[in-house]
Amino acid sequence: MTKYQSTLFVVLFIAPIFAFAETGNFTRSLTLGMSGSDVRSLQIFLNTISETLVASLGAGSPGNETDYFGPATKRALIKFQEKYRNEVLTPVGLTVGSGFFGEKTRAKVSELQNKGVVVNPLPVVSGGSVPNTPSNEATSVSKSGVFVMFPSQYSGKPGTIITISGMGFTSTDNTIYFGDNHAVVQALSRDGQSIPLKIPQIPKGNYHVWVKNASGESNKDSFFVVTDGVTPEPKIESISPASGGRGAAITVTGSGFTAKGNMVRLGTNIFEGVPSLDGRSLTVTIPTDTLVASGASPLAKTVSIPIWIFVVNENGVSNGKDFTLKL
Repeated sequence: MTKYQSTLFVVLFIAPIFAFAETGNFTRSLTLGMSGSDVRSLQIFLNTISETLVASLGAGSPGNETDYFGPATKRALIKFQEKYRNEVLTPVGLTVGSGFFGEKTRAKVSELQNKGVVVNPLPVVSGGSVPNTPSNEATSVSKSGVFVMFPSQYSGKPGTIITISGMGFTSTDNTIYFGDNHAVVQALSRDGQSIPLKIPQIPKGNYHVWVKNASGESNKDSFFVVTDGVTPEPKIESISPASGGRGAAITVTGSGFTAKGNMVRLGTNIFEGVPSLDGRSLTVTIPTDTLVASGASPLAKTVSIPIWIFVVNENGVSNGKDFTLKL
């Protein structure tokens, strides 16, 4: 028996949702960690196809789309890419989805929008809620009980008030862990999708953040940097070169880098423990297996993919810069 979010809602009709409904033109590539109204538009589009729902309930679900490109959006996008493998993946030599919203994926989305293709209909209920639909990506998330999407900000000093967004939160007994040794206990959630809390008095540093309650334990891929409120956060001024292929060395120039312990996030690649001898520069090398799928044929032409790079250390989170990956 299908369970609805509220028993007070009455099903009015079954409406075919068109791919062009409430979605916009996409003018830039998107990847994990980015924000913007176009991310919301992408989530709205993905939610018109039952196999690619971002979430069935809570943040990211139909009618509750967000501006943040998090793990759930990436998983849904991978399913879309693999659904249209021949048009999206094969032309760039990939056999599995990457979760990167690049040129080929944008083109396929635009094609479906322009054709006004009717995708799998979802039942619409009064109040704007959608029942928990089986056979979608979010089902596996709900089985785990608890899921953390992102904090309202990624750095701040003790005493800063933030909000953790996700799903599966209980009303009273949530424990938010900052690493293995620090936690905020009995945190409240009024809606099951967000937890407001004050950053505890703990040493500055980069902490993995997750939530545990009676429903289970969440994923641990979110993070928060506790700062001292005095030391400037890292800042990227430039990257060199601005583009390159697999195996290329990238030098990041700026300020606020630590002698050791810098984390550099380059698209889906994460480099930990990157040193900076002068506090103003550091270097990482693009892995040779970046966006490579086993059995993929060499590309017939060069493909340019913009990816986002930023630095995280014990002093905070830097601004981001674009790097163009050439495949």
